Amino acid sequence: MNITLDEIGKYITNGKYKFEVVDSVPPGYHMWNIGKNMIDGYLPLCRLKNQQRFKGGMEIETETLKAIKIDEAQIILAAVGGGQNTPEKMKQYIKRYENAKPGTFGRRQAERMKKALPYVKKIKWD
Repeated sequence: MNITLDEIGKYITNGKYKFEVVDSVPPGYHMWNIGKNMIDGYLPLCRLKNQQRFKGGMEIETETLKAIKIDEAQIILAAVGGGQNTPEKMKQYIKRYENAKPGTFGRRQAERMKKALPYVKKIKWD
């Protein structure tokens, strides 16, 4: 995959999507777990479409993607794989699963979130 940052540092393109580089998470946006499909050091952000094709749908607005520069982006992305894509959802998940049986998915995910949460808290959320 060819991921590029434009000359002025305002946009990131990964061949399929274009991300506007921003300094804070705009209202209505959350972290988008696309893992290694993003240039290192940038956290992808997305917003859900107003209308979904089915109840519980998670279609995003691909024409309004954003990204924040943060060195720990991959640590954060490893923690948001289960849909806990805001600080509040991460805190709720940790509270629920931090004492789960060792080795279970819930416990491992809670540990990843504990590691990522200090970095997520460094991000400005509008």
